[in-house]
Amino acid sequence: MQRKKSRFWLFMWSLIPGAGDMYLGFMKMGISLMLGFMALIVVTGITNIGALAVFPVAMWFYSFFHANNLAGLDEHTFMAVEDRFLFGLDEWNTIEKLGSHMTGKRKTVVAAVFILIGVITLWQAVFNLLCDIFGWDNFVLSQIYYFMRDDLPRFVVGIAIIWAGLLMIRGKKAEMIVEEGMPVQYGEPERQGYVTQNAQQDTVADDNEPDRQ
Repeated sequence: MQRKKSRFWLFMWSLIPGAGDMYLGFMKMGISLMLGFMALIVVTGITNIGALAVFPVAMWFYSFFHANNLAGLDEHTFMAVEDRFLFGLDEWNTIEKLGSHMTGKRKTVVAAVFILIGVITLWQAVFNLLCDIFGWDNFVLSQIYYFMRDDLPRFVVGIAIIWAGLLMIRGKKAEMIVEEGMPVQYGEPERQGYVTQNAQQDTVADDNEPDRQ
């Protein structure tokens, strides 16, 4: 059970993302905020996209006020706060849960991350070997180095953003089709959905038509 601490030291520790929560005794919340802030810093540094710097700044403010708001709770409410991982990490806090979530798309994403880490590690080893052979002042190698460091991450992030946007548009379109009562036909012409709907309407009309005999 956590207990309230000195507000002065809380203020000092809360200047470091996640450390304020840890000082209050909420280790899981603190490590979540700290890892999230560091991950955003790494992504911003690797991609070299200045606009992404707003995200670690926002994370810093969130962490600062999160710790101070916890300390501002009354004693009963403070004691009732549960220490848990943030940002959905609480679902992955045990090996059993991690294995149960490693299915479908999540397994593909984790595999892609491992492959990416392996490719980066292999590239660094090969590049260092080439630099040792041909010299670090080689013009071709220097151009390759700057391209991999500055331009390639921007290409990757740009493609990822476009891909995510297309997935969102596709998902929205599917929701609209389902709300209208039309069958979803993935990979088929949209005309097939309208033909099926018209056929259903004709069937209902025939059933409701009075017997003329």
